[in-house]
Amino acid sequence: MSYSVYHSQLTLSRPYLTKEQIRRAQKNTIPDRRTYNQKRISIFKFLCDICVQLRFPRKTLEVAMYFYQRYYVFNKFETEMCYDVATSCLFIGCKQVETVKKVADICTASLKLRNNSKITSEKLDNYKTRIIQMELRILETCAFDHRINNTVHIDEYIVKIGRELSLDYKVCHLAWLIAFDVIKLEILLIVPQHSIALAALKIACELMENQQWPSIRYNLFESDELSVNEAYNYVINFFINVFDLCDLKNNYPEDLPSISIETFIKLKANSPEQKGLRENPSLIEKDKYLTDEKDYKIRERRYVLDRKRVLEEAMPTGRSGAKKSKQ
Repeated sequence: MSYSVYHSQLTLSRPYLTKEQIRRAQKNTIPDRRTYNQKRISIFKFLCDICVQLRFPRKTLEVAMYFYQRYYVFNKFETEMCYDVATSCLFIGCKQVETVKKVADICTASLKLRNNSKITSEKLDNYKTRIIQMELRILETCAFDHRINNTVHIDEYIVKIGRELSLDYKVCHLAWLIAFDVIKLEILLIVPQHSIALAALKIACELMENQQWPSIRYNLFESDELSVNEAYNYVINFFINVFDLCDLKNNYPEDLPSISIETFIKLKANSPEQKGLRENPSLIEKDKYLTDEKDYKIRERRYVLDRKRVLEEAMPTGRSGAKKSKQ
């Protein structure tokens, strides 16, 4: 008797990766980093415009940018496809945070912003089909882990944590403005929203002359010093590198002390060395989840949230002839 052989893949959800892990995975997907970064800023503006038109809250934009950036950690970046990917990510984001819109409304707004002045019913139907077909692959990059982006978001955490720490309203407002720039950054893929909110509040305090960041234990907010430091360093470096292009510059409150690139350079210089999240390079190179390209030809691809399930299910091949791989 002969047995058929097929490949089965079991993947553990890893919603957050270190910067080094992301860079290693992107070696397979992003040939030109500069082009990717430039397009990412354009995509952010594109999604912002759709959100304004359809009156979506900021959390919808935040979730869409998480999905968009996560997608290109594991899938080839192609400039001609990125707007379609972004539109599909926004559609998923709407469902994730329950700001539901018909896919036709989202697709119409997307096509209009891309100078498709004459949108026929046939063109719209074809585009809707393409956007919906992309949904599965986008969700696979996140292992269908709906725990992420499903509860409280950065701006909401800023309000909650600011109130808990009795911070001034102006500090929270400034942190809220800082957080808008954060949405376009890969830090969304590295640390959770509450750690980013803590970092934004800390930066806001340091930018105001009469405010002092309180000495707190981050574990009280279910975070840790390394995660907050990682977000803090990432955001400070962003403002140093591209201050002239940031949204904070154009929306900065007039009644606060003026800021410039030098302001953020000074913040970085005055801060003691703050260690962020790091990963041993040798371990990264041994991690097939990061080094191997996604193989969508594998017939059976399953995703789990618990490492225990991986250990239970990734057993040696049995009589069925199934060959299992785990990531």
